[in-house]
Amino acid sequence: MHEVQDLVLSLVGSPWLYPVFACAIAVSAVIPPVPSSALIVALGAVNAHTGNPDFLLVLLCGTAGSVLGDHVLYLLGQRRDFRRWPVVRSESSARRLDALSTRLAEGGVLISIVSRFIPLGRTLISLLAGGESMELDRWFRLTLTAGAIWTAYSAAFGWLSARWLPLPMWAAVGIAIGGSLLLSPLLSRLSERLVHSR
Repeated sequence: MHEVQDLVLSLVGSPWLYPVFACAIAVSAVIPPVPSSALIVALGAVNAHTGNPDFLLVLLCGTAGSVLGDHVLYLLGQRRDFRRWPVVRSESSARRLDALSTRLAEGGVLISIVSRFIPLGRTLISLLAGGESMELDRWFRLTLTAGAIWTAYSAAFGWLSARWLPLPMWAAVGIAIGGSLLLSPLLSRLSERLVHSR
């Protein structure tokens, strides 16, 4: 959804950027096609060129949006038996959910972080936490840690990519986003192996 990314980037330099950005990250938990990681990468790259937006506020708002979105899904998981939804009723989906559930029960910090790099991982882990009635204070700590690490990784990737490439801002931002998207399948595969390794 390039419209969301374009909207947020058009607000660079405006105080409205931060609440809109946080809302976009929150919504991406519930509507995964919203380009959350690419958006954070883009803001990191823009900061490397212009000094705006404020890097610390990007980290804080990205983390806050991530935690908010995760908690919306947690509440949904508590109120609905999502394992009955047609989209997750296949045998492979059931195996994946069981693996995620086991890892979540074993501690949860690592799985909460790596789920950010698996397609639909963040969504599923949040629904599982709610469906299995994980203690809310523990869930908050997990999502805060995972959200902060994921936001920092994405923003730093964009910032470093733009700093290392002596290109105009629009080109550096595009390459930073493209690089993160190319790296995404590798991170997803590594994350899947961590989930399923015993």
